[in-house]
Formats: sequence, structure tokens, C-alpha cells
Amino acid sequence: MPDTIPMQKKSLQAVLFDLDGTLVDTIEDIMDALNMALALEDLPPLDSKMTKQVVGRGLRNALIGAVELRGKEFSSEHIDQMYATMMEYYRKNHCVKSKPYEGILSLLEDLDRQNIILAVFSNKEDGLTKEVVRTLFPHIRFVWVRGMRSDFPRKPDRSGLEHFAKKEGLAIENLLYVGDSEVDYQTAVNAGCKHILVSWGFRPREDLARLSASNLVDSVEELQEAINDLQ
Repeated sequence: MPDTIPMQKKSLQAVLFDLDGTLVDTIEDIMDALNMALALEDLPPLDSKMTKQVVGRGLRNALIGAVELRGKEFSSEHIDQMYATMMEYYRKNHCVKSKPYEGILSLLEDLDRQNIILAVFSNKEDGLTKEVVRTLFPHIRFVWVRGMRSDFPRKPDRSGLEHFAKKEGLAIENLLYVGDSEVDYQTAVNAGCKHILVSWGFRPREDLARLSASNLVDSVEELQEAINDLQ
């Protein structure tokens, strides 16, 4: 009788996604919030291209970047005041124009059907991250949704991915992190897990292509193929 071939565990067991610029096009809502804060200081508004330059490391850092783009520098206390006002506005208007990128819902539904573990790890404020996911992906079974918290290191620190792997009882090499920026790339590199970068987000494709050994895709179809290849 032929030898029985043992079932091999899938090499890819979980996919974690960045949120802004990867799953969801949030740039217009973020731009509106930043511009509201800039207007309080009589500073000219940013366009979407400029907004994309400053996002990726939390909205407070985005605000600092926006102020710097307008040639100003404020004290930390002044930035805190601007940030508080901006976030009051943004929490009420975080999903006015934001929407999933075309094809993302189908991709998530397919991965869900395959019983791939799904999660979201973002540098957006934790409460807002959870609210955006609840609003735009109510039927997707994300087992973990984590944004920026004061008691938790932000990306590109590896702690988030390590925490998730331990929580789910997975080896870090069986995780895939999907993002759209150098921050996401460095997060995966720091943790030692697989990564894929998407070019439709908030960073120019040429910048992502310059990252060492970056795995870059240009469409959701390519992303799905790349994920299938890892299984």
C-alpha cells in the first residue's frame, strides 16, 4: 500500500491588513479634518497629494507634517490644542467620504471563506480604527482590530504583530502583513513576517519599489494571486 502523505499545515495562516490606504481610501476625510485645523490658524488647505505625504504615523504626526508643509512650527502644547479640535471633528466625520477600494470586499470575503484568519493593525487611533472597520466591513470576521493606543507601541514597532501571533498561537513566519507604506514594510521586517505592499495607497509606487526586497502589487487581483501563492 502507498505511504500515507501527512497533511501539511498551511504556511500562511493569517493575513493582517493596514487600514488607511490599504483596505480603505480615507484620504479625503483625513484631508478635510487636517484642513479644518489649518484653517483655524489661517493656513492654506492641503490637497490630497500633500495629505498623502504626511499620513502613516498617526494623525497627530500628520497634523505636525501639515503645519510644516505650510512653513509653520508650533509648540507641542499648541499642536495638542489643534489636534484635540481636529479629532473632535474627525470622529464625527470619519466615514463621510471614506470607502473600501474597489475589489477589497470580494477579496476579504474570499479569504474569510478559506478560513484564513483576518485582522487589522493600524496607526489610526484605536477607537476610530474599530469604528471604520465596523462601519465599512460589518460582515467580515476580523478576529483582531487594533489601532494606536497609548499603552501599545505604534508601527513600525514589531510588538503588535508579535502580540497577535502569540494571541492566536501562530508562528510569526505564518503571518502576512499587507500595507501601503514604508512604515508597514518596516513593521513586517522588524517582526520577521511576510509582507506585501500595495501601490494604490498613500505612497508613490516608485518610493515603495525602492525598498529592499519589497513585494509590491498594483491591483487587488495581483494581491489575491500573491496571497494564494503563499498558501
